[in-house]
Amino acid sequence: MHDSMDAADELQALLSEAARVFGDYARQSQQGSRPIAGQSDAAQLRARLNLDEFPESGIGTRIWDDVQAVCQTAATTWSERFLYKLYAAPAPAGVLGELLVAVLNNNAHVFRAAPGGTLIEQAVARELARRAGCFDGRAAGLTFPGGSYANMHAMVVARNHVCPETRRAGSQGGRLAVFTSAHAHYSIDKAAMAMGVGLDNVVHVPVDAHGRMDAAQLRRLMQGAVARGSTPFFVNATVGTTVLGACDPVAELARVSAEFGAWLHVDASWGGPLALFADVFALPARGVDSLTVNPHKLLGVPLQCSFLLVREGLGAMRRALGLGAQYLFHGDVDECGGTESLIGEDAGDATLGCGRRPDAIKFWLMWRYYGTRYFEARVAHARRMALALAARVRERQQQTR
Repeated sequence: MHDSMDAADELQALLSEAARVFGDYARQSQQGSRPIAGQSDAAQLRARLNLDEFPESGIGTRIWDDVQAVCQTAATTWSERFLYKLYAAPAPAGVLGELLVAVLNNNAHVFRAAPGGTLIEQAVARELARRAGCFDGRAAGLTFPGGSYANMHAMVVARNHVCPETRRAGSQGGRLAVFTSAHAHYSIDKAAMAMGVGLDNVVHVPVDAHGRMDAAQLRRLMQGAVARGSTPFFVNATVGTTVLGACDPVAELARVSAEFGAWLHVDASWGGPLALFADVFALPARGVDSLTVNPHKLLGVPLQCSFLLVREGLGAMRRALGLGAQYLFHGDVDECGGTESLIGEDAGDATLGCGRRPDAIKFWLMWRYYGTRYFEARVAHARRMALALAARVRERQQQTR
């Protein structure tokens, strides 16, 4: 805090200047006056940002020189020419939501520490689950810092659900097997490494000519795993693969997964809005155990905002991961070690972590400000542009033959 101001006055002064600086930055970015790529020379950027200098007394309002330097050397996501890494400019109302999350500085691990944020997270997750069309009324979800963490959390919950003995004994002898598309995101492999399942026990299922997982090959490979003495516990389907944007045949994969008693997770980090806010892709009414969707990709919510939705709700997460730490969660501990806690609202015991940002606030505030039709229009526009680009590419290929 600046010596001459109390915290509230200092915050108001900083936000007032920030409104001008950030507004100018967004406007200039949209007008195309900035390069799309950020500063590429690390040594030059390090010198420009004075990264070897950590002042004892602080530089006060000269901090805006640093802010300008960061803005001028950043990747220009506000430009319509930014077409990189599956996300784009944040919607202005989303930036407001990000600011609200920072000003509140609430920790959404227990209800009392983030009452509004907790209930908003639950409400948004329930609505996403309803719109997905693949869950019943029990479904619930939580936010995570990115789709990779949501996918890993799903795998942990699946392992402890299919093989509950692993809560105490761990994964022994390489007997657990994960199945995912050959074109799936690498977060599935990383989750298997982190959990001790091991890369040797991740089976990459071949895809068809359109990049979709082959259900017949999945069945054959799962049969082979069982014959070798392994337990197929987790199948990952993808809706919107990273490179091709392919959507796996989830209904077929659900039937195969059910044959082997495996948990079916759908990584819809990118393509989820095609099912939630459009009629482009339909998820099956039954057979999906969990679903990841990232509103920070196709829907314009500021990074990061990622949801994991689980068919059996937060109870399934608590049974898999709950430890009933009484210094945090003050409800009754159940026989599995989990806790229903304060009217069942505390989220922390259903996760691997403790400190949690109420990131759902950003999405909720956007939803309230713009309405559902805004998200539907974003998805429809993105699809039109993608189809137009694909048509242009095919036309050019034909011209060059």
